[in-house]
Amino acid sequence: MDANPILVEQTRGGTVENRHRGAFVIADADGNVIAAGGDISRPVFPRSAIKSMQALAMVTSGAIDRFALSDEQLALACASHHGEEVHVTK
Repeated sequence: MDANPILVEQTRGGTVENRHRGAFVIADADGNVIAAGGDISRPVFPRSAIKSMQALAMVTSGAIDRFALSDEQLALACASHHGEEVHVTK
């Protein structure tokens, strides 16, 4: 499996400090690929990176209002945490 291309180089004082590889795809509303780079068919495991998108469903479905969830609780739904008592106690 080939490495994905370098998408970003971060420099400091003219020296490359970090290189970030990845893949991307831009699609239209019908799912047609407009632009892509890297291996876009490779499985991705975003874990916490998409929590805000998952929490968006709470907003659009009306669950926030229905269950009277606070802004703090919505923020926790978007956050990466270990469910410590401070996170689960109202």
